[in-house]
Amino acid sequence: MAVVRFAVMGGGQFDSRSSLSGLTTGAWLRARALGLLYIAGASIGAASLVLPHSVRADDAALWSNTGLAYLGGAALLLLGGRIPGWGFHVALAVGSLLITRAVLASHDPVSFYTVWYIWVGLYAFYFFARAEAFAHVTLAMGLYAATLIAHPAPSGLARWLTTVATLVVAGGFIGALVTRARNQAQLAEQSAASIATVAEVAHSVARLSESHAARTAVCAAAARLTGADTAAIWEPARGGASLELSGFSGPRPTQPALPFVAAPGGAVRAFTTGQVVAATAGDAAPEFVGEPRAPRAFLWQPVRRDEVPIAVLAIYWQNARAIEEPTLLTTADLLGAEVAVTLERVELMIRLESMARTDDLTGLPNRRAWDEELPREVLRARREKASLCVAMVDLDHFKEYNDERGHQAGDRLLKQAAAAWTLELRGTDFLARYGGEEFALALPQCTPEEAKVVVERLRAATPQGETCSAGIASWDGVESAPALLGRADAALYEAKRRGRNLSITV
Repeated sequence: MAVVRFAVMGGGQFDSRSSLSGLTTGAWLRARALGLLYIAGASIGAASLVLPHSVRADDAALWSNTGLAYLGGAALLLLGGRIPGWGFHVALAVGSLLITRAVLASHDPVSFYTVWYIWVGLYAFYFFARAEAFAHVTLAMGLYAATLIAHPAPSGLARWLTTVATLVVAGGFIGALVTRARNQAQLAEQSAASIATVAEVAHSVARLSESHAARTAVCAAAARLTGADTAAIWEPARGGASLELSGFSGPRPTQPALPFVAAPGGAVRAFTTGQVVAATAGDAAPEFVGEPRAPRAFLWQPVRRDEVPIAVLAIYWQNARAIEEPTLLTTADLLGAEVAVTLERVELMIRLESMARTDDLTGLPNRRAWDEELPREVLRARREKASLCVAMVDLDHFKEYNDERGHQAGDRLLKQAAAAWTLELRGTDFLARYGGEEFALALPQCTPEEAKVVVERLRAATPQGETCSAGIASWDGVESAPALLGRADAALYEAKRRGRNLSITV
């Protein structure tokens, strides 16, 4: 039972208990399932004896086996919930023994009765803990091996391995499904509406990876599903001194930041305590100070990752009675979980995007990033009628350097060159590793003469006494990004042709 505390500012406080007991499997359900398996096995066994079957089979033993299975199934159904926990382990183990006896009595090395061992695994993985389930599977494996020893079959080992593998895979699959179902049911048991909430929120944000759009979509879904006027996400500021508004839907809160040191409102209390906070008094929501139509009911749901608050989902209503909705706590808890997933996914997408656009060796933007950035710079120059220069820079005799000193030394030179050149650039310049020892440089708001000065600074900063060559091209006001880059590349090759260690402007 999770205790959820509602702190009602100016009106006392009260506790409300929200129980998500999860998917529980009672003894009666275990007994019924196992009893029906016994009866189903007995019925199939009886049918196999009535129908034409192997003359080598010990019919008397098989009929007695069938009778025992019927008795066992009836006992399980009658006793039901009165069976202790250990009794089900005994009953399942007895079932494995009955299956083994049926296989042996059939005198058939490829008896279809062996399929029933899979039933054992499915039942064990569904109803028992994983360790207990593996214990039952191990017993079934051993018993099946005993039948193959007693009645050798062609390719017996392969048959045993195939059956055992099927048993383990099927059991493991069922176990995984059960675990997943139980975890989901723990979140959804209180209300079918809560399941719909998760599905709707997840659907609305699943394809969004852009940070602002994802946060806005989650807030919009939260406001819609709770009937709120505004929903917002508050996250710690970079300096850690306050919570900052990072996304919202509806009327924007008037305060963009909530300091931790000020009189703590609901958002700060939810973040610092990790508990849900709800209120119906205005002093609980400093984020709406000065707003003539401030909300009259509030709920702040902490957003947790690994049980640690990382943000607060705030929900605001004009209707003060909206907070009395009986499923609100469950819905807010699930929305908080969805916000946590969304924030983590957005962060992951940002990291992946950064990795995809960054050269691993130098830390500079890579060719993909350059191919995205240069067209933007050309469009900006066209829109602002500004100058733009592009330079291609190439370390001289880099292949010989690598051959003489080794690739690790070559890598160090590339990293040192990238670091040294970056220090010589303006904040608006864009340096990327284009490939190998070749680098591309975009110089916005830069004339050819100014670009020449910048490139010469780069050449002078080349580390370890090495040299580089460069080709510089100034945008002519109409050409495309590839054409501009092509002219810079041609100028670079001209510099190489003239003996290297110089820059040429075209």
